[in-house]
Amino acid sequence: MPRYFFHVCDGAQDIDDQGHELPDDDAARHEAVRYGGGLIHDDPSLLLKDQELRINVTNNDGQLRFAVVMISVDADWRPAGTARHQKPASGA
Repeated sequence: MPRYFFHVCDGAQDIDDQGHELPDDDAARHEAVRYGGGLIHDDPSLLLKDQELRINVTNNDGQLRFAVVMISVDADWRPAGTARHQKPASGA
């Protein structure tokens, strides 16, 4: 079974030197998403410090297979169809 390594980058790098045996890339991708979600759940400031959390997933040869990137974006977002300066309708 292939071994995958989950390297965390959040302004600093936390290199996974043990890895996990998983059946294939799809299983490793699923595990990377679960792992990232767990990291954010345990310490939300990981995402807020640098506004990005990246998990680079490599195989046993050190080849990057994929990355999971979580980004926090500060923006003036509005739902589609809402004018930027539109005032909310008052209820009657």
